[in-house]
Amino acid sequence: MEHLASLENAAGAEVWHFASSDESVSGSLRETFQLAPIGALNVVMTPYCGGQRWRWILPRGGSVVYNNPATFDFPVTRTFRTTLTLDIAPPDDIAQEGVLHFLSTLFDLKTEVDERADDLFEYRGLRCLIAPTARVNVLRTEQAAAIIMAIADRTEGGNYVVAGAESLSAEDFLERVGNIYGVSLLPLDGKALFSQRLTAIDALFDRRLMNFAEHLGQPDCEAIEHAYNAAGMRSVQPGLDPAEFDDLVELAHQAQLSEHSAFVSHASKLPDIRTTHRGDRELSYSSTGSDGEAVVLLNALGQGPKPWSRLIAHLRPRFRVLSWDPRGLDESESQLSLLDHVADLASIIERESVTRVHLVGWCTGPKIAAEFALRHPDRLLSMTFLNMQVKCLESSLDFDTPYETDFQALFSELEQSPSTASSIAASLTSRASEAGLDLMIETETEESEAVLRAMNRDLRMPVLRPFRDANTTIRFAHQMIDFWHYDVSQVAGQIDVPILLFASEYDRIAAPKASEWARGLFPRARLLQAPGATHYFLYDRADVVARMIEWFASGDGVPERSDGQMLSLDPTYVSNPADTAGLIRAGE
Repeated sequence: MEHLASLENAAGAEVWHFASSDESVSGSLRETFQLAPIGALNVVMTPYCGGQRWRWILPRGGSVVYNNPATFDFPVTRTFRTTLTLDIAPPDDIAQEGVLHFLSTLFDLKTEVDERADDLFEYRGLRCLIAPTARVNVLRTEQAAAIIMAIADRTEGGNYVVAGAESLSAEDFLERVGNIYGVSLLPLDGKALFSQRLTAIDALFDRRLMNFAEHLGQPDCEAIEHAYNAAGMRSVQPGLDPAEFDDLVELAHQAQLSEHSAFVSHASKLPDIRTTHRGDRELSYSSTGSDGEAVVLLNALGQGPKPWSRLIAHLRPRFRVLSWDPRGLDESESQLSLLDHVADLASIIERESVTRVHLVGWCTGPKIAAEFALRHPDRLLSMTFLNMQVKCLESSLDFDTPYETDFQALFSELEQSPSTASSIAASLTSRASEAGLDLMIETETEESEAVLRAMNRDLRMPVLRPFRDANTTIRFAHQMIDFWHYDVSQVAGQIDVPILLFASEYDRIAAPKASEWARGLFPRARLLQAPGATHYFLYDRADVVARMIEWFASGDGVPERSDGQMLSLDPTYVSNPADTAGLIRAGE
């Protein structure tokens, strides 16, 4: 927009604006268009134009009707609407257009499920809210682009539909994609929802697809002919034949596998370790990333680097990322309090000579961040709280999780009988090492929710770091009891810093209601709730968390709905008939 406004000496400039087919040109952009000396405006609308791999976490407003091109006051205005396009996106490309969005969504969901229960899709299908008889019209991306450019070269304006003459049936489309991705994709007409209930995984897939079914159907033949005649083509292009479609889907799948493997390898690389001193104690921390603004990660008490590894990999191209493992489990150290961790944070920021930082705290980390904000408000740009624990022994809240209740009793017992620490540690680690989902004995509905509640296999042992022996178990218990004495509600109202809170639907450690409650305490807080996610959302979908942090840290906040309302998403939020599955699952 700044570039357009500076085009004072570029009379007749031709502008191309790309938008998702369910979006409109914003008022500010329209105003900029009108002020600039534009000679021609070309608006290209495609299904899922950019960023849809992570936009599903945002609330969805009502349907948006695109502005009538006749309202644009330019010498030439052209509007192009494409059907679904298909090509292979370059690595890390956020523009997941057309069919590629469907394939990426499927790949992401299958990867997440496989990391929790690797055999589920060997005997369970994945239902898609697509009528079996619906038509899927697909063009190769470069073919659609060539048609659009030809029309723009030959015409002085108009509205055009760019599509192929032939379509696949939805049933054939899903079968072909499913065969390549190793998932049985089952079409389901929305009218059959009340007779064939969606599982939690089915409903999550539908939410992430973001109204895919709305972009299906055979386009109007007359409109297609009009577009191709304008391009000077003798006949309508046939689109993709089934064999070419299969080849492109296979290539896309292989590219996704390769990209994911490369990312996992990249995320496993250890960052540079630095040291500083606080008092007579040496404090080790890591520093990695770009020369951008600093993001400081506040880990959960007792935890190591593994849960953060993927998020760090996503953040470091954009930020300078500082992180460390909270002290206090080593027997050579004195017993630490929450205020000691606040002092450690201040020491690291001082050592790095950083003026102001973005804090990102997970689980117990937000309480440390809140106290730091109270003591050093001038050092903060923003704070992000991931799955915040707010439990306080002095304040009775009605949303403590069974995890918090059980561990409070366990740690109280340890205070009275330290000799039980060895047996407690052995029991916890033994149960975790044997943990697995006994899926075959569940109904499909219960099984689906059990999978979404399950912890990623990569984390099952690392998160038990505090219980590796009797000594660490006792030390961790003391830290948690101290942490539970801190009442965040007593300080939150004094913190004038932008805060983004994340809560996860299936969090069994920090209740989603805890983040909802905390949002009301902080004057400048916003809340995002992640459907289908666990306490370890920062690891399972680090790309989504990183994108929201980037948005929020930009100073503009995360995108708002078209009505300007605050971003708050209920897991059963319903915006269209396809979301009826959420109501069924919620029993409403």
